[in-house]
Amino acid sequence: MTEFSKPVLSELRKQLQAVLDSSDIDGFNFKIGNCSYGGGEATFKLQVLIEGGKSRQEQDLEQMAKLSDFDTTKIATVQGMRVSLVGYNSKARKRPWIMQDLTTAKQYVLDDYQAKRYFGMVAEVS
Repeated sequence: MTEFSKPVLSELRKQLQAVLDSSDIDGFNFKIGNCSYGGGEATFKLQVLIEGGKSRQEQDLEQMAKLSDFDTTKIATVQGMRVSLVGYNSKARKRPWIMQDLTTAKQYVLDDYQAKRYFGMVAEVS
């Protein structure tokens, strides 16, 4: 083998993630990210998060939810799935909100209108 292929790199990423998950390094969470490759060279992105710390998307979610009056603790039902807001991607202009299915852990993106409909706070009338 003189050049990398997608299936080989996909398997390599899984193996690298398994090695990092079983490492003796305490206090940190590791995640192998995207890969760029050309010929016989590949570069993986490594994300390191302090255990108990918040990612950039989680921090952005707290700020933007407060500005938009969204309830981040609310569990909504969307097409039979129980979902909650888990992140905000500041680089995504059209669909910045990230919600996660609580049973499968699969993530979906939402635009502002959808996020407001599912997670907006109900105004109290007095």
